[in-house]
Amino acid sequence: MEISRPILIRSKLVVPVPIGLLSRPRIYAILQQGLQVKLTIVSAPAGYGKTSALADFARQVTVPVCWYTVDERDRDLGTFVRYLVRAIAERFPDFGARTLATLEGMSAAIFRDPTPVAGALANEMADLDVPFVLVVDNFEEVDGAYGLRGFLDRLLEVLPTNCHLMIGSRVLPEVPVTRLVAQRQLVGLAGPDLRFTPEEIRDLLRLSGIDLSPEEAEAVAAKAEGWVMGVLLLVGLLRDRSAAVALASERATTETYEYLAQEVLNRQPPDVQYFLYTSSVLREMSARLCQQALGIEDAAPFLAEVERRNLFVTRFGTGAKAVYRYHGLFREFLHQQLRRQEPERYVELHRAAAKWFEGEDDVEEAVYHYLAAEAYPEATAVMEQVVMEWFTRGRTETLLRWAESLPEHVKEQAPRLMLFQSRLLTDRYDYEGAQRALAYAEAGFRARGDAASLAKVYNQRATLNLFTGHYQEAVQEARTALKTAGEKEAIERANAQRHIGRAYIGLGRISEGIAVLEQALNLFREAGSLYDVFNLLQDITLALFTQGRLDDAAARLNEALAIARRLGAPAQLAGVLNNLGWLHYVRGEYREALALYEEGLAVARRGNVSWLQANILVGMADLYRDVGAYDRAEPLYHAGWRIAWKSEPGLAFYILLARADMYRWQGQRTRAFALLGQARQLVEGEDLDLERYGLLPLAEGSLLVADGQIEAGIGLLQKAVHFLEQRGAKRELTRAWFLLAKAWFEDDEEEKAVSALKKALDLAAEIGTDQCIVVEGQHAEALLRLGADRGLGCREILEKIGRLRHFAEGWLSPAEPSREGEPTERLKIYALGGGRVVRNGKEVSSSDWRAAMAKELFFYIVLNGPVGRDAIGLVFWPDLSPKKMIDNFHSTLYRIRRAVGEGVIVVEEGRYRLGDVDYWFDVEEFEALVEQARLLPYYDWRAEELWRRAVTLYRGDFLPEVSRLWCVPKREMLRQMYVEALIGVGRCHEARREWEEAIEWFRRALEVDELREDVHRQIMLCYEAAGRRPEAIKQYHRCREALLRELGVEPSNETEALFREIIGNTAE
Repeated sequence: MEISRPILIRSKLVVPVPIGLLSRPRIYAILQQGLQVKLTIVSAPAGYGKTSALADFARQVTVPVCWYTVDERDRDLGTFVRYLVRAIAERFPDFGARTLATLEGMSAAIFRDPTPVAGALANEMADLDVPFVLVVDNFEEVDGAYGLRGFLDRLLEVLPTNCHLMIGSRVLPEVPVTRLVAQRQLVGLAGPDLRFTPEEIRDLLRLSGIDLSPEEAEAVAAKAEGWVMGVLLLVGLLRDRSAAVALASERATTETYEYLAQEVLNRQPPDVQYFLYTSSVLREMSARLCQQALGIEDAAPFLAEVERRNLFVTRFGTGAKAVYRYHGLFREFLHQQLRRQEPERYVELHRAAAKWFEGEDDVEEAVYHYLAAEAYPEATAVMEQVVMEWFTRGRTETLLRWAESLPEHVKEQAPRLMLFQSRLLTDRYDYEGAQRALAYAEAGFRARGDAASLAKVYNQRATLNLFTGHYQEAVQEARTALKTAGEKEAIERANAQRHIGRAYIGLGRISEGIAVLEQALNLFREAGSLYDVFNLLQDITLALFTQGRLDDAAARLNEALAIARRLGAPAQLAGVLNNLGWLHYVRGEYREALALYEEGLAVARRGNVSWLQANILVGMADLYRDVGAYDRAEPLYHAGWRIAWKSEPGLAFYILLARADMYRWQGQRTRAFALLGQARQLVEGEDLDLERYGLLPLAEGSLLVADGQIEAGIGLLQKAVHFLEQRGAKRELTRAWFLLAKAWFEDDEEEKAVSALKKALDLAAEIGTDQCIVVEGQHAEALLRLGADRGLGCREILEKIGRLRHFAEGWLSPAEPSREGEPTERLKIYALGGGRVVRNGKEVSSSDWRAAMAKELFFYIVLNGPVGRDAIGLVFWPDLSPKKMIDNFHSTLYRIRRAVGEGVIVVEEGRYRLGDVDYWFDVEEFEALVEQARLLPYYDWRAEELWRRAVTLYRGDFLPEVSRLWCVPKREMLRQMYVEALIGVGRCHEARREWEEAIEWFRRALEVDELREDVHRQIMLCYEAAGRRPEAIKQYHRCREALLRELGVEPSNETEALFREIIGNTAE
C-alpha cells in the first residue's frame, strides 16, 4: 500500500454549483468591496448560504478565483498547505514548486516554525504579479487544528497585495481578527447579513417554478427566519398549494429541520429515496464511486435527478468528472436514518466502501468507513501500517483523531498508534492522557511479544516521569528500557541513557548525570542522529552550567550552535542563542550577552516560539537589572510573565524571585515580600518542588535580613546553602554563601562573615566566574572592604564593581552627538581579487582614474601612509630625475584627487595619507577578522563566524593586476592569512567532531597551498578519527608526492611519526 502522502482530491478545488444558486447583488457588493483588504470572513451557522454566496461571487468577479473546499481530512497542517498550493495551481499551473519543496524539507518541523512555508507561499503568490482571490470554504472543519493558527498568522502578516483571502466558516475562525480590524484589513459577513429578504425568497423560489405573492414571501421569511435551508425545505412542500396551508403553523428553522427533511424525502419516488440513503454513505459522490464502491448501477442518471430536484446537493465540475456532495445537514439526516432503519445494510455498505478505498490506497477514506462499520480489526490494521510515517510527516491531527475514535476495548489492538498518541499528548502537556495512551500501547505490545517496541514504551514513560519531576521512577523505567532493548536498538539504548542522566541531574547527582549523558551522546553520534545529538548537547550544557563549568559548557554549546544553524529550525537556534547569551551574562560580558539575546529573540519571534521568547526576555531583564537600569528591566519581566504565567510555571517562579531581588536592592521590601508570597503559592499550587533547590529560601532569607529580621533570615539562608550543597549547584551556592556572609556582617558576626565570604570567593574561582558576587556586591561594599582588609582578594571584586558602574553609565546613557563635522567623502575600497573604489555609492571607473598609475598610487598611500614623496618616487619612478619624478608625482596625485575627491589624500609635514574620509577597506576588515579569530578557541561559536567571514571577504589575491614588487609581500601575507582562515573553519568543525566537514575545509586550504604539511596531517588525523584509515594513508602519500615534486624533500619527522602511528593502528 502506498502511504507516503495524502491523496489530494481535485473536486475540492473546483468552484461548486449549489442547488438553487441565486445571484444576490447586495452580498456580491459587500464581497467585492472586501477585495481592497487582506481578508474577508463569511461566518454563519449551517444552511445560511455561505457557500452559495462565495460561489456566486466566484462566478461573477473578473479576477481569477482559486477555490478550496475543506473537510475534516485536511486537519494536518501539511495537507492543508498542499491543498492551498494546488488550489492556486489550478488557475496558475506553474505555481507551488518552491513552497512544496520547503514543506517537504521541513516535515514535522512546520509545527514549530511555519514561517519558512508561509514565506515561500507568499513569495510565490507575489511572483504571480496578477490580482487573484483565494477562497477557503468549510473552514470550520480544520479550525483549531494543531499549528494552523500559527501558519495563518504568519501568512496573513506577509500576504502580498495581489492576493485576497476569503474564508467561509460556520464559526468565527481562529485568525488574528483583532490585529486585522485595527489595520482595517478585514471585511466580515455573519448570519444576519446572509438572511434572505422576502424579495430574495421570491427570486429564489421562482428558480423552482414557484411564484409567491409579496405577502406570502413575507410569511415564508418569517417562518424560515431568513434561513435559506428552511426556505429550500419548503420548496418541495410549496409545490402543493394545500401543503402551504398546512405549513401555516409550522416554522422552517433549525429546530424543525429533521421533521421537514423527512416530509421532503417522503415526497420522492422510491428509487430516488433508495439512492439518497445508499449514496449518503459516501462523503463525496461521483458516478464511478457510487458504482465501484457501493455497487449502484446507473448512478449517473440518479445524480442528475437529485440535482434536478434540488435535493440539497452541490456539484463540483461538469460532465464525467462531476463530483457531488450533499449539504452537511442533509447528509447527516440521511446517514442517521439509514443506520436506524437498516443497520445491517449500513454496515455492509461501509465495509464495501472501506475495502474499495483500501484497494485504491486511500488510507484515510478506508479508515473512515471501517470505523463507521465498527470493523475495528480492519481499521486498526490499516492504521498501524501508516502511523510511523504519518507521525514523521506531521499528520498528527489525523492520528489523534483516529486514536480518540477507537473504543476503549479496541485501543490495545493499535499499540503503535497509542504510543504515538502518547508522544503527541506529551508535546501538548496532557500528561495524564499520555499515560493512559501508553498503558494501552504497553498491553498491546506485550500481547504481541514485541520487546523492541516495549523498550520505546518504557522510554516514553521515563520521559513523562522526567516532565512531572518523578526522577526515581524515570530511572527505573529507563533501566527497564535498557534491559528490554536489543543490541541493535541503538537509538532506544541511547534514549534510555539520556533519561537516566537527566534523572540523576534532577536528583542532584549532577556529575553522575553528566557522565551518563556523555555515554548517550557517543551512542547518538555512532547512530548518526544529528537532532538527538543537538538535544543532548543542550542537556549536557545546562548541567555544566549548574556546576559552573563554563568553559566546558561553552565547548558543548558552540557545537550545538553549528548544528542548530544547519538544522535551520528557529526553536533550536533561538534556544542555543539564549544559552550562549546567558553564558556571556554569567561571565559579566554584558554587551556580548545582549547581542546574542537580541538575535535569539528575533529568531524566536520569527518562529512563534513563545516559551523561548519568555526566557530570552527574562534574560535581558536580568542584565538590565544587574546594572541598575530598573526602568528597562521591569517591562521585560512583565513581557516574560505574560507568556510564562500560564504555560511555564518554572519560569514564572524565577521571574517572581528575580523581581523580588530587584525590589530588595531598591529598598521596596513590601513589594518584594508580596512577590515572594506569590512564588510560594506557585510552588505549592503547581507542585513544582522547587523549594528543595534552595532558591525560595535563598530569596526569602536575603529579604528578611534586609528587613532587619536577621536571625530568621540567616536560618533560611543556611537552609538554602544546605540544599544547594547537596545538589552540587555551584553557581547558586556561590551566591548563597555571599548572601550568608552579608547576613553575618549585618549581625556584626565578622568572623562568620569572613568565613562565608571566603567560601563564596573560593567557589567563584572554581567555577570561573565571580559575576554573581560582583552584582550582589554592589549592595555590600562594606563587606567586601572587610574581606580586602583580611586578605581575601576582594579588591579585584571592588575594582570590577567600579568598572561595571562605569560601563553601565556609558552603555545606558544616550550617545553624545559628534562635535566634529561629517566626513567629506564615503569610500569603499576593495583590493582582494582586484582593485576598485566606490565613492559615495558609485564605482570609480577607469576613465575617472585616467591612468592605471593613479589607481596604484592611491592603493599604495592607503596601505603605507603616511609616506613621503621621495619614498614614493623610489618605488614608482626610481630611474627618473628628481624634477621629473616630482612632476610625475603631482600629476598622478592630481588624477587621484579628481577621481576620489579633493580631501581624500592629504599631506602633513611632507607625508601623504588618507584624509578625513569615512572609508571601509576590505584588506583592513580581513586582517581584523583574522586577528580577532586568532584570540578565540576553536570551540567558541564566535571563532567560526569570524573565520567564515574572513573566507567570504577574500575574493582573490591582493591587487593581482599590479606587478610592482611593493605589493608582493603583502599579497603573499594575505594569501597565507586566507589559508589560515580556511584551516580555522576546518578546526572549528574538527572541535565538534564533524570530520567530513573539517576535511572539506582543509582540502580547500591545500588547493591554495598544497605544501602545507600541517594541513595534510590534520586531514590524516580526521580520517583516523572517523575510522577511515585507508584514506589517512592515501593522504600521507599525497603529501609526500607533493613535497618530492615541488621541493625534492621527504615529509618532516612529525608527519612520518603520524604515518607510522596510523600504520601501526591498521596492523593491529
